[in-house]
Amino acid sequence: MSLKANLISYIERSRLAIWLLVIVCLIMSFMLVWQNVVKEANQSAFLLASQRIVERASYYKQQWLLSGQQNEITIEGRTLNYTSMGWIKPLGDSQKVDCLVWLDTLYPQHEVLGNQPVAIENKTIANNYHCDYLYSNDRLISITLMDNRFIAKTGFLAQ
Repeated sequence: MSLKANLISYIERSRLAIWLLVIVCLIMSFMLVWQNVVKEANQSAFLLASQRIVERASYYKQQWLLSGQQNEITIEGRTLNYTSMGWIKPLGDSQKVDCLVWLDTLYPQHEVLGNQPVAIENKTIANNYHCDYLYSNDRLISITLMDNRFIAKTGFLAQ
């Protein structure tokens, strides 16, 4: 009788161990898939932000066309400086390059997935405007106006 009871106890413990192993495998699989989902969501959010910046820049270019292609236009209480091709220059009130003015104009909410830029880098040389907006998790949004070509893109920083 004792041998039979031990055998039944052993089988029950084996079943419990197998079920625990299955549950641990399922949880690990879920965590791996979840990391990929979070990564894809993060990439999509930054891509959407850069597309919104381009869309907003195009809106301001349309306003420039409708107003007779002036160098300076006041829209929504803001005086905007334009290039000869209708793109907004990142110039502040003192006519100096100010990347924050560009971000305020083209992407007023500033945040992506609840994160604000942790640093703003001005890489402008002469009339080739370039601003990088660095977010946490080594992500960035880069806005460039070079040779009358407007580009907004997203990327990540290599460590």
